[in-house]
Amino acid sequence: MKKLLLSAALLSLAGCSSPRDAGYIEANDGSGIVSLDSVNVQDFALAADTMLKSLYDSPAFVGAKRSDGSPVLMVGRVTNDTGSNFDTSQLVKKMTVSLTKSGKVRVAKAIGFGGPEDQAAAEARKSQAAVAGESAKPLIPDYTLSGKILENRAAARGVQQTSYIFQLSLTEVKTGLAVWEEEKTITKQGSRNSIGF
Repeated sequence: MKKLLLSAALLSLAGCSSPRDAGYIEANDGSGIVSLDSVNVQDFALAADTMLKSLYDSPAFVGAKRSDGSPVLMVGRVTNDTGSNFDTSQLVKKMTVSLTKSGKVRVAKAIGFGGPEDQAAAEARKSQAAVAGESAKPLIPDYTLSGKILENRAAARGVQQTSYIFQLSLTEVKTGLAVWEEEKTITKQGSRNSIGF
């Protein structure tokens, strides 16, 4: 009888326990899941933070003024040129939110890149122009932000290494010159995916 009760108790405990209970983590503290096969949320956070620091430290926006306020930044294409399927707006959105809050620029989306909200913005501009008795003028940005995310893989002696290269360029529209460029490489190495420290 004692053996039966002990077995039932052990089975009960085994059924209730789990290797690791779910919980919240911070994206930047290194405790997230590290995948060798894809870009993780912490990779986007690290790349965006590095790019923002570089951009804020650069003289790119110095002296850039418009009569109607801060200069306008148009977000162009940031191409995913890796073997993983992910949305590059995870990188761009973090950057544009920070830039908008800083007051350095106002952010506009390129028509055709942002979906229904672009159509709504275009229609609103047409309506405002019609009320003022003018023809709708296209929004001409001062800067465009574009880039690419690349991937490089290597393996040796059962260890895999994956590097993701984040490249961004800020171009001044009136001159066509790149006024800021940055590249951040994030390299992960291991024999399998893991949970960070």
